[in-house]
Amino acid sequence: MNTAKVLLLCGAAAASACHGDAPTPPPPKAARPVSVPRAVRVGPTAAELTAGMVEAASQGKSQLPVELKFELPQRPTLGEPLDVNLAVLPQIDASGAFIQIGGGDGLAVAPGTDQIDLPAVKSGRVYRQSVTVTPSVDGVLLLNLTISLQHDDLTESRAFSVPLIVER
Repeated sequence: MNTAKVLLLCGAAAASACHGDAPTPPPPKAARPVSVPRAVRVGPTAAELTAGMVEAASQGKSQLPVELKFELPQRPTLGEPLDVNLAVLPQIDASGAFIQIGGGDGLAVAPGTDQIDLPAVKSGRVYRQSVTVTPSVDGVLLLNLTISLQHDDLTESRAFSVPLIVER
């Protein structure tokens, strides 16, 4: 009987030590690439919308975050009305905005167009306007523009000038 116990004990030990031919575990699944969300493009950028336009020269030291660009559809001629196309590019939201327009010496602004009012403006958008001026002398004339934005219970302004080279 002693032998039977030893054989039973050896058989139990052998059975617990032997794992047999276990199937190989499946390879780990490859990690899925992480996709980074892309910004949705809604339309052309402000730079694309104003391609071909020139930045107006800023006057003074105002830090108001707004840009002004312009283009001339034709060459300025003495005594002939000239449309100046403007693009206002605010870089902050504002509850309202307006543009004061003044002709320098020898440059008359069309009657009733010395101020352009804009409703609420949004950062990153382009607001196009046009103003008609008539040069009465030749040479380099300046169209003076002041943009005012109403935001955070205050109104801030920034002055710009648009040079016009008038020939006879």
